[in-house]
Amino acid sequence: MATSISKTQTQLSCQLCSIQQIIKWKCIDCGLLMCDKCKTIIHSRIKTAEKHSIITVHEVDIDLLERLKALHISEVFTARLSAYSTDVSEIHKLIYCSGDIIYFMESNFGQMYRFIKAKLLKDSLNKLQELDIKCVDFAINIKDQILSCPPPYTKLKATSTTTMKTKTALNMSPMLILAIHLSQHGELILGLQEQGPRFPVRNYSTRQVAVFGSDYKHRLTFEKDATGEKLFYYARRIATDSTNSIYVIDWINDNERGRIVSIDRNGRKRFVYNGSSTLNIHEAVFNPMDIVVTSQDTAIISDSNNHALHALSAHGDLIGLQNTRTFNIEFPYSLSIDNEGYLLIGAGINKKAKIHVVKLLQ
Repeated sequence: MATSISKTQTQLSCQLCSIQQIIKWKCIDCGLLMCDKCKTIIHSRIKTAEKHSIITVHEVDIDLLERLKALHISEVFTARLSAYSTDVSEIHKLIYCSGDIIYFMESNFGQMYRFIKAKLLKDSLNKLQELDIKCVDFAINIKDQILSCPPPYTKLKATSTTTMKTKTALNMSPMLILAIHLSQHGELILGLQEQGPRFPVRNYSTRQVAVFGSDYKHRLTFEKDATGEKLFYYARRIATDSTNSIYVIDWINDNERGRIVSIDRNGRKRFVYNGSSTLNIHEAVFNPMDIVVTSQDTAIISDSNNHALHALSAHGDLIGLQNTRTFNIEFPYSLSIDNEGYLLIGAGINKKAKIHVVKLLQ
């Protein structure tokens, strides 16, 4: 290649003044992240604070790298090859197609929608078309149709990328469609919930992942495990590997705290990944936003508020962890893999978002 269903993402705040100030310091003893003002005025007044160790955020990053080396956990990518500027604030979903064509969207959950088709050139991004598609997730099928679910999120629409004609492919009413994924075997997989708010999830709430054939005929529905417990709270994104195992970004509360739930074709739980204690103690809880699976069946997850990528083996073991800020990539959100195996990262918040191209560690 050329080298409302949710609330909007927010930048981390100073933990003393709770204002979105630039975080520059961390107290090792308190575990607090602070801005310059609070370090000087507020933290200094805390009893015994004069004995506390305070380090810069940069030193936090260095400490994290040392911890990972000690645990024999590698990084996820080795180099950033290029970066493309966009005119959107955030890139909530990104899909690479052949010929260096990409589709990406900004979806501020009922307040703003932008859906863009573009081409990656050597040194720039050529925006080809801005499409009138409102959605919170989408996929591109082998017929070059955009599968999306516009408000009120009950019908799956198929839009031709050539004629722009739209038809209804599935009507899931009264269920709401949360996530849309197409497997490499041509199956359509949807995340679903009952009508109403995302949270709290109650005993009578219906939270499902449903599988359909390329003909849109229903094949399987997964909702509960062998003990009768719900498998999912809120299926935000879905991915599959070469064995058709399913990986779900499962948000568990309104603060976008989440986990990865993986199930096999029989709905048996393979593993649950709740984030890395090595990383998540530094700033925020595990904040998964997107997931892709490589040709080697390595799952890569964007952990946006922690400026990180996690890499999991097919068995759910943490095999890679990347602090993306070391490559000037902040708030990584959406992920896609091109036809040469490079990883595309849609990143940025409250500014012009960028699409970064990185070389994965083999």
